[in-house]
Amino acid sequence: MALAGYNIAFKLLVGSDLLTIAGRTQDDLTIAARTKESITKDDAGSPQVAVSGHDITFRATGLVDLTSSTAITRDTLLGYALRTGGTAVFEFSYATDDGGDNLSGNCVITNLSESSNATDDATLTADFRVVGDADFDVEDEEA
Repeated sequence: MALAGYNIAFKLLVGSDLLTIAGRTQDDLTIAARTKESITKDDAGSPQVAVSGHDITFRATGLVDLTSSTAITRDTLLGYALRTGGTAVFEFSYATDDGGDNLSGNCVITNLSESSNATDDATLTADFRVVGDADFDVEDEEA
């Protein structure tokens, strides 16, 4: 199934609602396996690799402040980026808009940057890191 960028939505839990990160011009999702390599006498010189977990990060680039009851605004992102301790962790969902595959779990904002120039509105870029395990629900494809 091909995915167009506008079909993908990051949603973050704000209060009791999963709200969409508004005004994205680019999204990036990275899943990197954490591996452990070992070699024993029985391996006959061939190293064995085991996956111990995954580092998952995502980025939303080009965010604009679209004030809406269904979208995350600049002020909300700033507030979440400045949290510390356990309050910095919050739920997210990364899904296709058509009800397809869904990645969800808990994350923290690891970086938030804002840029502007004299003629355009300010835009934000937010980097997120998944904390703990993430759940991946795959939509069943019909044969």
